[in-house]
Amino acid sequence: MLNHLNQIAGDNDLVKLLGDFNKTFVGYVYGMRFDEVLVLTNDAWKHGVDGIPHNSFLIAAGFNPEKFHNADNIDKEVLLLRVLEPASLPQDGDFVRTRIEHHQRRTADEKLPGDINDGMDPITHAELQTGGLRCRILGTFYMQDGKLRLGSDIENFMTLSRLRAYKPMGNALKTIVNHVNPEVKQKAEDDSRKAGFNSIPSPINIGTVRYTSTARMHRAKTEDLVDVQIQPSDFLARRTAVLGMTRTGKSNTVKTTVSAVALAALTDGIKIGQLIFDINGEYANATSQDDGSSIADVFSNTVCYRAIDTPDRQHFRDLRINFYEQPNIALGLLEQLSRETRGNAQDITTFLTSSLDEPDPREHSPHNRWQVRRAVFYCVLHAAHYPSPKNFKVEFPVSQQVVNLVQVQLPADFPSTISRGNNQQFYQLTLDQATVWFTAARQVNRASPLPSSSGRGWVDSSLEAYLNILVNESSGGTYIRGYRQLQEYVDYHSNSRQGDVVQEILGLLYDGQIVILDLSAGPVSIRETLSKRVAVAVFNRQFDVLNSGAQPINIVIYVEEAHNLIGRDAKLTDTWPRIAKEGAKAKIAFVYATQEPSSVHPNILANTENWFVTHLNNDDELRSLGKFYDFGDFLRSLKSAQDVGFARIKTLSAPFVIPTQINRFTPSEIKEEIIKINSQNGKI
Repeated sequence: MLNHLNQIAGDNDLVKLLGDFNKTFVGYVYGMRFDEVLVLTNDAWKHGVDGIPHNSFLIAAGFNPEKFHNADNIDKEVLLLRVLEPASLPQDGDFVRTRIEHHQRRTADEKLPGDINDGMDPITHAELQTGGLRCRILGTFYMQDGKLRLGSDIENFMTLSRLRAYKPMGNALKTIVNHVNPEVKQKAEDDSRKAGFNSIPSPINIGTVRYTSTARMHRAKTEDLVDVQIQPSDFLARRTAVLGMTRTGKSNTVKTTVSAVALAALTDGIKIGQLIFDINGEYANATSQDDGSSIADVFSNTVCYRAIDTPDRQHFRDLRINFYEQPNIALGLLEQLSRETRGNAQDITTFLTSSLDEPDPREHSPHNRWQVRRAVFYCVLHAAHYPSPKNFKVEFPVSQQVVNLVQVQLPADFPSTISRGNNQQFYQLTLDQATVWFTAARQVNRASPLPSSSGRGWVDSSLEAYLNILVNESSGGTYIRGYRQLQEYVDYHSNSRQGDVVQEILGLLYDGQIVILDLSAGPVSIRETLSKRVAVAVFNRQFDVLNSGAQPINIVIYVEEAHNLIGRDAKLTDTWPRIAKEGAKAKIAFVYATQEPSSVHPNILANTENWFVTHLNNDDELRSLGKFYDFGDFLRSLKSAQDVGFARIKTLSAPFVIPTQINRFTPSEIKEEIIKINSQNGKI
């Protein structure tokens, strides 16, 4: 009967946390508060567990694991601890004095270490091994309804503590770092089903437990490595910070996250759009750090964009817009770009602040005037040396009366062919021909206003400003910069692009693809302007779908150098802060990477659910980080340890920070996983 009870005790999840308790024992709790405990240990016990590293986990229990069934109910719990630093003992002064006196009595041949007692008597040597440890209480493991749970505090502390301390290893440590409470797991499953998953996505191994930069003992063998798992659902409609200095593994972490989300979506056959603002070209292009592969090489459903002409048109699409194809968007972009440099001259202000949005074709007069303004706009672009699409023609309606009046100012060989349709006649001219015609029309109109069927004059105030810009002359005959003011923005234009790039990107995201905006090439101003335009469109589309009563799909946005976009002085009504602050409502997940957490808007930091932090070398940045969760315990190691991929992780599902060596982004393994998933889904 007793053996049967012991067997039941050994199967209890609380007892399992102690592992092989005869080998994992490291000391006694001799002091306790609601947030900390003091542990009495010695060198022999540390030796038995290969040391107790800084920031390592310990657990403490007040029951006898061999007689768990006899334990009082109040003792049936396990405290989770983190080692912070050594703690002083009352007798430390005597210990130091004894050690000094022993060293002073050494002879010349005792300079090198001696036997196991190093010249002391066994009793003295054993006493001098004793030391204290100060540990943070991270929570309490206990059983409820037959399931293991973790509370984030303790209910009581005993002045005369019966707690023994153990170092969790192997499966016990794996259980601790990957524990998710039942209600959290149920919430994640409910959210996952709403997002289209069949159930909660399988967790992925993000890395292995690593306590210190010096990892000679606790990571000596492969079997010593304990996997740290994260839930892909933690990143959907959440904010994630990836913080650390350059070359400490930020981009590797982001790539691993992108892969995790993509694999989870592939497994369940759902659509999750991922949009990467690639400042340094690390995701669109292969690098030596990733076995010569990139995200684009690994996932076939990846589309890359650049804001420059590139010979690799098959791999990179053009992020810019075609000003001739989308004149309304082009004019708005020019207005935005020139606000600080154009001054307040009347013609350029009227020109840039006008609208080229198409009126209802049934409203003939406004629609005709729009077509004429659009035609002049094309001529302005041409004059400013914006390359036009091949064989581009300018078409605009014109009455025979206006044709006859302008004809006298045109060269004798000017083409007189006019198209007819819809009870109207149209000029269809090359850009050079149209420029000549509108220049002549302006001259005629200055002498005597050209008539129109409406009686208001064919050249209204808006068209007059357009014509003045075209010829670099004001209505009074003085020189103005005109179209020359637009020449500096020619790099924003692509004469090869077809269709609205923003709508194209939105379509790809809603099709569940990965879109990478390679912003490493091209002028900074172009990158910022075009990327913001895409971000605004994503934000508006998601909220439009949400406000219509439908469910938007999940979209994950990744941003490098995020302090430039969501800085602490940014207005929360600006585009990027709104995405970071409000996007979760419309299923926009925001993953931001930066070296400067103190420069990120505090409101956004305060609402960030997931954290990946590597090395930070600045005390100001560390103090900023120390305000969140239990990162304060890691500030010293974050400053000193510069190992690539050595991160401290806090995710939505995990109630405490876990020191982790992030797995290296390995394209070959991911490709194998993709093949495996496709095979299981019958796609191969």
